[in-house]
Amino acid sequence: MAALFSASSYALTLTLAAEDAWPPFSDSQGNGYSRDLAVAAFAHSGVTLNIQAVPYARALNLTLAGKADGCWDVTRQPSTEEQYIFGKQPLFTASASYYFKAGKEKNWRSPADIPDGTQLAVINGYEYGAEFEKHRHRLKLIEVSKQQQMIAMLLNERVEGAIFFDRVFDYTMANSHYDRSLIRRGEENHTSDIYIAFSRANAESEKYARMLDEGLIMLKSSGEYQRIMDASYDR
Repeated sequence: MAALFSASSYALTLTLAAEDAWPPFSDSQGNGYSRDLAVAAFAHSGVTLNIQAVPYARALNLTLAGKADGCWDVTRQPSTEEQYIFGKQPLFTASASYYFKAGKEKNWRSPADIPDGTQLAVINGYEYGAEFEKHRHRLKLIEVSKQQQMIAMLLNERVEGAIFFDRVFDYTMANSHYDRSLIRRGEENHTSDIYIAFSRANAESEKYARMLDEGLIMLKSSGEYQRIMDASYDR
């Protein structure tokens, strides 16, 4: 959908695609820290949001095609900067690590340490840092849409490892029937600043990115940003 303008109030509504499988940042309904920050930041400019929860890869494609004004939880790196417009202010920072079935740990300290042809579980469409992109072509990536699928593949030894964002893994395990002791965390793969990406197909996207930046700066100066991030989505 294109942005909608009201002739009477000049209100602006943006359509954002929200990934549906990255709690506590963005859950199956698109709820979580990402939504709370986006709604609060855009409210400073009088902007309301029409939020559609979809798989992450679809959120990217909708934004790329201009069918959504933007999508959240995107890592800013060379591959994404070619396709989307970003502001200067990230929503937050998130770290990701290698995970293994207990007893099957590997001594991977960076993507360069992963042997050629390694079967590695990842989420379809996710970015795992610029360094990982240099080595992606060497690996046999098993791409799925849900965190639980990666956990099951690890436990069933269908892959040698997986990359999870740490807080997402902790949340997923705490809200599942899986035994946490059966999976071990390895070294960190990367830490990313996470952004809302805006569509290059929309001529107004630079303006929307500036609005978001201004709102996030105001949230931080008022203390509202930290209050949102301190709220608990954990069960």
